[in-house]
Amino acid sequence: MNGVNEIILRNKPDREPMSFERLKFLCYFVAGIVAEVLGFGLALVIVLCMAGVLH
Repeated sequence: MNGVNEIILRNKPDREPMSFERLKFLCYFVAGIVAEVLGFGLALVIVLCMAGVLH
């Protein structure tokens, strides 16, 4: 059993924690995608209300 643990630990790469810059970029990226989707939905609702479809 000890040999199996050694093999697992030997093959596991040393992972570094995510840098703050990368985390900030990821948060901005996700926020941008969410804002685009919500903005598109809002524009669609406004257009449909102006056309009288959602009356």
